[in-house]
Amino acid sequence: MKFVEWHVLVDDGFGATPEFAQAERDILQGIDAIKWPPGGSDFRLHPGKNLNGVKPIKEAFVDYLELQGWSPEFARFDAHLVYTGETLPFAVEWETGNVSSSHRAINRLGLGMQEGRISGGVLVLPTYDLYWHLTDRVGNFRELEPYLSIWRGWNGLPGFHYLAIVTVEHDQLDGSVPVIGKGTDGRALL
Repeated sequence: MKFVEWHVLVDDGFGATPEFAQAERDILQGIDAIKWPPGGSDFRLHPGKNLNGVKPIKEAFVDYLELQGWSPEFARFDAHLVYTGETLPFAVEWETGNVSSSHRAINRLGLGMQEGRISGGVLVLPTYDLYWHLTDRVGNFRELEPYLSIWRGWNGLPGFHYLAIVTVEHDQLDGSVPVIGKGTDGRALL
């Protein structure tokens, strides 16, 4: 899968720390590790409106993070990285629901920082080009973009260390590859 853009919403300097560098590296490598079809060298997507499933993609990403030492399903986040020392965990969410789910994910990350449970987090979303080929109405960056100024307003709030939205996309469209099922066999995408 292809990383497209990293949109920083909140950063109190945490983005310059070694702890963040570890999280960023794992997230970017996790995105790159997602391949389709299984055993392929990139992420080729069968074209078609609302055709491909999203949960298997997320599960492949979380599986990769687990191999890097992340823990899945922490405090309702898809995965989190626990640091040695006093730095709070860093959380990541991969969107598989609708745009309302994306808003809830950002708000969960904000609440986690406000309550002192996490140091920060990232929400991974498809671009609109990828969204078109996925499960109907899955959250995507285009629909969240109008709200970025609200979340950027969290800068400077106590406990708000780091928040970003990362966008991803298929490497190419290819009608000869199988459709990604709407089930839960994510491990096949690594």
